[in-house]
Amino acid sequence: MPDAPADLRRLLEPEAGPLLAPVRSEIFGAQRFAQHGRSLGLTHVAQPAGWAGAGFFPRLRGNIRMLRQAQRTIAALTADGYEPSPASLWLLDNFHLIEAQLLAIHEGLPRSFFRALPVLRDEPLAGLPRIYGVAWAFVAHTDSAFDEELLVHYLCAYQESRELVLSEMWALPTTLRVVLVENLRRLAERLATHKAARELANRCSDRIEAGATPPLEPLLALARARGAGDAFLIQLVHRLQDRASGASERVPEAVRTWLQDAMPQPAAALARQNAEQTADNLSVSNAVNSLRAIGDADWPQIVAHTSPLMRLMLGAPLFAAEHHATRDDTLHGIERLARRSGRSEMQVARTLLGLMDDAAVPNGDGAVAGHWLQGPGRATLTRALGLREAWRTAARAARRHLVLPLYLGTVVLGSWALVAALLQPGQPLPGLALALLVWPASEAVIALLHRLISESTQPRHLPRLALAQGIPSEHRVLVVIPGMLSDAAAIAALVHRLELHWLANPEPQAQFGLLTDWSDAQALRAESDEALLAHASRGIADLNARCGPAPAEALAAPRFVLLHRRRSYSASERRWIGWERKRGKLEQLTAELAEGPPGVDGPPRAFVDLGALSTLALDTRYIVTLDSDTQLPPGRLRELVGVAAHPANQPRLSADGRRVVAGWGILQPRITAPLPLPREDTLFHRMFAGQTGVDPYSAASSEVYQDLFQEGSFTGKGLLHVQAMHAVLGGNLPEGQVLSHDLLEGSLARCAAVTDIALVEDAPFHAEVAASRVHRWTRGDWQLLPILVQSLLQPWRYPLGAINRWKMADNLRRSLLAPASLALLLLALAGGAVAPLPALALVLAAFAAGPLLGALAGFVASRESVARRHFYPLAGLELARALGGGLWQLAMLLQHALVALDAIARALWRTLISQRLLLQWTTAAAAQAAARGDLLSALRRHWSVP
Repeated sequence: MPDAPADLRRLLEPEAGPLLAPVRSEIFGAQRFAQHGRSLGLTHVAQPAGWAGAGFFPRLRGNIRMLRQAQRTIAALTADGYEPSPASLWLLDNFHLIEAQLLAIHEGLPRSFFRALPVLRDEPLAGLPRIYGVAWAFVAHTDSAFDEELLVHYLCAYQESRELVLSEMWALPTTLRVVLVENLRRLAERLATHKAARELANRCSDRIEAGATPPLEPLLALARARGAGDAFLIQLVHRLQDRASGASERVPEAVRTWLQDAMPQPAAALARQNAEQTADNLSVSNAVNSLRAIGDADWPQIVAHTSPLMRLMLGAPLFAAEHHATRDDTLHGIERLARRSGRSEMQVARTLLGLMDDAAVPNGDGAVAGHWLQGPGRATLTRALGLREAWRTAARAARRHLVLPLYLGTVVLGSWALVAALLQPGQPLPGLALALLVWPASEAVIALLHRLISESTQPRHLPRLALAQGIPSEHRVLVVIPGMLSDAAAIAALVHRLELHWLANPEPQAQFGLLTDWSDAQALRAESDEALLAHASRGIADLNARCGPAPAEALAAPRFVLLHRRRSYSASERRWIGWERKRGKLEQLTAELAEGPPGVDGPPRAFVDLGALSTLALDTRYIVTLDSDTQLPPGRLRELVGVAAHPANQPRLSADGRRVVAGWGILQPRITAPLPLPREDTLFHRMFAGQTGVDPYSAASSEVYQDLFQEGSFTGKGLLHVQAMHAVLGGNLPEGQVLSHDLLEGSLARCAAVTDIALVEDAPFHAEVAASRVHRWTRGDWQLLPILVQSLLQPWRYPLGAINRWKMADNLRRSLLAPASLALLLLALAGGAVAPLPALALVLAAFAAGPLLGALAGFVASRESVARRHFYPLAGLELARALGGGLWQLAMLLQHALVALDAIARALWRTLISQRLLLQWTTAAAAQAAARGDLLSALRRHWSVP
């Protein structure tokens, strides 16, 4: 029948073979399932998968193709007026869900993971993963219905006779989806093929009505080859019986005889067909509902209840308390060792737990699985397993000692190679030009190197505790906002921000406080001081009243506190200020928490006694310090404390107690910019704020210093370990000289960058604000120059590591980038040895190489299913943003150079000669408030730049 639709002809092609029976068998209850699981485990003989075993995914793609073809056929027939069956309606209404399983399956079980799964040796599923056979039996004996309790019962019984490895357990949800899609394919193909056979019978009946007899025997053979012969005959009988009952015309005798011979008992065949359709309707509805239920199931709990390895490891208290990501790292380490040693995962786990139990210090290094799997104890563990890994120990030692020389060597060699590429052949280059070329060349090379490292290095997750029941009392935390009591509006903003932190993180064992000073003054007291302090006290008291007092058993102190300091005289500023500004506030706070409040005969308390409003909770272990514009999203406080509370992250001091040499004294989260308010959505903000808003699906990002050297950079917002900070910083820094203290504190207390935990903080929306911030930072960096020199000449005074010294020196190098680039361009324009265009290109690369490389990498889609019409315009917008930022830096080069030179000159003069204004500081809020965006103000301030 050449006029039949193409999908109908394809469904009835004999080459497709007979229809496969649905994945459906006898329905089992819990007791029968347990018996079946034990017997099935005995028959499942598995072997390691080879690279040739690739029949899993091609069949999946074939299933999707057949499902799409069946959906088109059913939809077309329904559109032509045919009454759809319940199974057809289930397929039509839920086809979007079925198609989404393709992406879920490929993401949940990539080829590399699939090839690591043990495969069955014997038929009927030989060559397919063993877990596929487990899933097949479950789907068959539940008629595609998903019952979590029954699944747990079945898996536990199966593993009484055959242990499943952990990778198989985690592959189970995806494998269940594969089997359900396979069953839906079989059901949909049978449904569509039977509809095609009935449509073929209708077309035959139409021809018979027209007086022509079609070749019924070949058409029946065609339908029988696909397993749809009964559907064809039943529909033909139904149509011709209706026609034969008419008075005008009769069915030809030859056709009636042929039908009698082909189907002698049409009533029995019709009953069988109705029973099959009823069963298929139920199977399709069960499968569709199960695809939803699998995604909603609590698979970590299912694995925990059914995996012998998980049950064994959960017997270790620390493992049971850890976050699931930390558990996964431990379990993956056990899996890798099991494969390398040829032992079972249970044997490796028992050996590991034995070493952990024998550890001398409870909850110390020896009690942490990572100590034995990735740390110093690995050699002991591998020897216990019969492995020899001398090469790994040597490689770890070489990496630890060579990574910094390799990094710095790459920077130096890359910079000189880039400079050499710009030199004109045969023409000597003056020393000044050569020195100026090094600055932008080194910046471009470092940007390229960091981009390559961040794209190729897997971000490291620090181990952490889950803290499922909240922050415990032994890990009590104080969240503080350092601020100034300058006016009533500023105080109200600080109190409101503190309330938002508590609303987002209502932890019973957390206290929230303002850490405040009065504004600088010419005398110890100012007229407005007491009124401002009273206003702040009322705000905190109101918070305690509105938000409810802390439970007595939790803190024995108010939930919200006000910690305010009196002024002290600064010889450097020749004014009365808060001692050492923000650094002093945090140092005095850590001292009080570490040592307790001073007694009657001791020195006066650093903070004004406000009664209950200034009472700190006892045994507070951590401080989380946030700026006034920093947002603490929901759950982040518990996550930070969970990282700090893990024994592997506990700070350990050097022998002299001057430096943290292991663990972490500071945790620095990633900082992201919020979505800007309409008045802040400026072109400058769009170019330099980066990706704004909070992405709940984002994972850890790479932080080069953390990933390469296991030391991040502290930027002033994060978690501080009270005892460690007090030990290494209490009274150890020079008074009245340290302005930018964050990097120095992070170097001594050892800072970890926790890039999978994000805080939100405003980015400058105005160029003036950004320039003011850079000026402050540059002054602070250059005021650390004496400390950097002393750490080289007298390392016992400031025991900084080599990577910390490099970071401090790198800050000085970057501050000279704009002046050096400007001087290079002027020298090139004046007829120097470097041509102007190459010099201009080098300077542009210095400012834009990193963002441009990131934007170009963004054009590579990470998955096939992206909406390309949406993806590529956004990637192009990111490229334009990166290029625009580089051009802006180039256009403002003179201004940036003047700002940098002014900051450097002021810092050197004040540090080395005058010893004045070393603590001069303008808060970010004040700089933001003073920013003016009108053209007249800009011309007045920058008349010399054009």
